[in-house]
Amino acid sequence: MTETTEPTRTAEPRIISDALEVIDSALGDFFSRELLSSVEVTDVLLDVRTLLRRGDDAADLAAGTKADQDVARA
Repeated sequence: MTETTEPTRTAEPRIISDALEVIDSALGDFFSRELLSSVEVTDVLLDVRTLLRRGDDAADLAAGTKADQDVARA
């Protein structure tokens, strides 16, 4: 029996570029330092996660709005 998996959703390009900006900025700040606190790393990861979740929420909202429009047309 083969297991089917749901295709992964890709975030909008703007959200991905925002997340990359956060990562690049943090890497620039961290590169010159020898030690990082776990709080600093956690903050960056949470910032990236928030940006990517925003993309999922926007996609869910858009899908819900389209479904509502389809129902209204029927």
